[in-house]
Amino acid sequence: MATAAQTRERILETAWDLIRERGIADVTVAQIAAAAGVSRQLVYVHFENRAGLLTAMARHNDVRTGFRERMLETRSLDPVERLEATLRVWWDYLPEILPVGRALEAALVTGDEGGVAWADRMHDLWDALRLCVGRVARAGRLRPGWTRDAATDWILAHCQLAGWQTLVVERGWSPADYVERELGAILAELVVPASATNGPRA
Repeated sequence: MATAAQTRERILETAWDLIRERGIADVTVAQIAAAAGVSRQLVYVHFENRAGLLTAMARHNDVRTGFRERMLETRSLDPVERLEATLRVWWDYLPEILPVGRALEAALVTGDEGGVAWADRMHDLWDALRLCVGRVARAGRLRPGWTRDAATDWILAHCQLAGWQTLVVERGWSPADYVERELGAILAELVVPASATNGPRA
């Protein structure tokens, strides 16, 4: 017999698969429950509502795929290297989550509960980027005229799915070209070259 943790995991992974196949609007809790082989009532035992289920689904995928662990591994790097590595980890993850991510992102516009899940993941990404930017600033490498929050906002704008969708999926850019050009633009705009500083500050 499956444990509660195994049942919860099956529900989350079933939800991900259904949304990847069908989009967000046509996927109900009842459909997720049926596909996972559980009752709708049991889904609500594990998750308060559909928004909670979808948020947990997105968080679970971050862990299941190793994305969260890869993000944590950047913490030992020096400030600018950490920012660069964090962005590379995110962009490496995009092809894997693109169909579901686009569905959740679109839900923000339509008012579907899936929008809550996307807002939650973007908030966590913003927090991770803000930690990186803070370290860059403390090292004396953030360009004058940028605050920590404004720089984080600017980077987050470069991390949205629409850019990848337009340039890589629709216009045929290679993922490597996309990453290098985005990264080059962000670093040129926000980071003072090491040669222009007197070294990192304590």
